Amino acid sequence: MTPLAISPPRSTPEPDVSSIPQDAATIPNSTAPQALTACIYVNKQANLGPYLDRKKVQQLPEHFGPERPSTVLQQAVQACIDCALQQKAVFSLIKQGYGGEMVSVSASFEGKQHLLSLLAVNSIGYVLRFLKKLCRSLLCDNLFSNQPSQQYSTAPEAPEVYENRRMEAGRLPDQLVLKL
Repeated sequence: MTPLAISPPRSTPEPDVSSIPQDAATIPNSTAPQALTACIYVNKQANLGPYLDRKKVQQLPEHFGPERPSTVLQQAVQACIDCALQQKAVFSLIKQGYGGEMVSVSASFEGKQHLLSLLAVNSIGYVLRFLKKLCRSLLCDNLFSNQPSQQYSTAPEAPEVYENRRMEAGRLPDQLVLKL
């Protein structure tokens, strides 16, 4: 008995799409995920309170980032320490993180270099909340923002006024300009 010849299955050829313009809807997503980045702007006209030196704050960059959120957090916190009238006072207001990946900030006082570890984070919201709490401790509202500082005044705004203004504007929470 002769073996039967098996022919390969027939398939329909793929259509030629090389002449069709592609846009974001037709281009497949890249297999490499995009890294989350954050950018924090410095408001050099902010009320700096009793802890920060205005001349040093004026020398800061316009913004930190865009970088990984943990890098932006480290840079902004380090800037607060570097701009301090007394580094020990500012350093003592920073809450240390525990566990997981860490980033460090440092200060020099009492003739020694001091290190503090902050939890490395991947959340822009966490960075904003951390900096907001730090600024409250430093008594310097509006030093950092996720928007350039010329877009809002340096006068602190009561939370209820801000909430009313946001509701009137009909904005969604993820479109808010956070004042720190």
